[in-house]
Amino acid sequence: MTRQRTLVVQIDEIAIEDGQIEPPKLGAVIEFPLRFAEQPAVNAHTVTIRAVLEANERDPVFQYTGHGSPRKWEWNGILRGDGWTASWRGFTPRTGHVELTGRFYGVMGYDTPTNARGRVTRVQLVTERYRRPPENHGWHIVPGHRTFRDVEAAPRFFDNDMIMRDDLFEVDREVGVVVDLDLDDVPPEPARPSIVPGDVSASGEALWVVDMELPIVVSIGSDHVAREHVLPGPIGHSRHVWATPTECWVGGKDGLYRCVIGAAPRRVNLRSVHQGAVIGEHFLACPSGTTWSLHTADNEPVVVEVPDGYVRSIAVDGEFFVVLIEQLHADIGSSSRLVRVTVTGETTVGPELATIPGRRGASPYLAGAPLRIFRSGTASRVLPDLALGAMEQLEGDPFHGGQVGNFVWIIGHPPDGTSRTGWWPLPGPVDYDRTRRQFWLFTLLDAGTLEPVKSTPIFATNPAVTTDGKGTIWVRGAGVQSIPTESMQWPDGLDVAALLDEN
Repeated sequence: MTRQRTLVVQIDEIAIEDGQIEPPKLGAVIEFPLRFAEQPAVNAHTVTIRAVLEANERDPVFQYTGHGSPRKWEWNGILRGDGWTASWRGFTPRTGHVELTGRFYGVMGYDTPTNARGRVTRVQLVTERYRRPPENHGWHIVPGHRTFRDVEAAPRFFDNDMIMRDDLFEVDREVGVVVDLDLDDVPPEPARPSIVPGDVSASGEALWVVDMELPIVVSIGSDHVAREHVLPGPIGHSRHVWATPTECWVGGKDGLYRCVIGAAPRRVNLRSVHQGAVIGEHFLACPSGTTWSLHTADNEPVVVEVPDGYVRSIAVDGEFFVVLIEQLHADIGSSSRLVRVTVTGETTVGPELATIPGRRGASPYLAGAPLRIFRSGTASRVLPDLALGAMEQLEGDPFHGGQVGNFVWIIGHPPDGTSRTGWWPLPGPVDYDRTRRQFWLFTLLDAGTLEPVKSTPIFATNPAVTTDGKGTIWVRGAGVQSIPTESMQWPDGLDVAALLDEN
């Protein structure tokens, strides 16, 4: 008889509240990204594991290790164990078969391709004591006061109101859960669908969808027939797709491809392409470096010479492409510039933008008409000389957005009326289904006035967004979905795999 495989995993509240991991409950089968952190054996819930460590080729990071502690070099890789995989970070370089002591964590999945899957057999709510010295506003964990309490299920949201109060200097706060997972008592995983959407783009009546990992693109026309286009590229790469009225372009780490209905896809460039935009039949591809390229149907690409920089955002402003690039400097950190590109390849480089208004750490993006640079809750007007003009303040603080058709789209947390922004971007108190798992609020703003037009709950923090010739707005959230005409209705799903299988 084989032994039962189990894992004990700590899941911090941020991964649950942000929707990455559903609140664990007794008896449920859950799957989530997993990390293993090396820790001394005296810490609670530490285990000693044996696994195979696949170190990656990235350079180590000179990491901060805590207040008053020296920085150390930190390496990372993937641990492969019996029934699980986990990302690993450690201050000692390792590879191959290893024996490590530490703790498993359920984490956000943006930087780790690993996972654990099992049935929950125990849930313990974790409480830490925090203390704030009277002379500052920072909270610090008080050692020796970590407690555990068995519960039927983890909460959907954890109470953080106490740490916002100025009259408290010591609080006991729930910071997450520890779960016991049975890795064996789970049903077989379903077979992978014929396509798992990774990006979507529309033009006219055609919708193009690219797989998340496979070199497969599917086109869906006005006849609702799905056609498969197989790229001559490797498996395992994520790719982006940009549709024109007659074809589409697909870019990723392995280069740029052209897809036309009725012809075999072909690779037209080996350079990595992750950013681009379309005006009519003109496609601007923006790989890293000082050379971009303009593509149209069967013509040779036009070389576009630009300043070196990382492409942050691209928007269409009338008959021009406008690109926001970030440039790194050894002495001052980083600055930004705007670059205007015509459909024939002429460029105008704007002045250096030392700062872009908005919350530090938030990613800026271009959208709106007139064109603006958005950053969290601010919108700064782009002037004809590509400098920044007057700044407008949104009523809320969305954490991402972009341009789609005649709208600005933004993503934020659904409001409940208790924050400083009230019910924005909703018009007021709204009843909606709160029984489904955590969602984010997708909102369309009028491109000119920036007033909210309608909002929709979706399951994606940074969706791909596109619009077709009929004005239907499509997102790649929980699969491919269309945004309803009525506000606060769940989006309508399009089962691309089912359409493909029918054909």
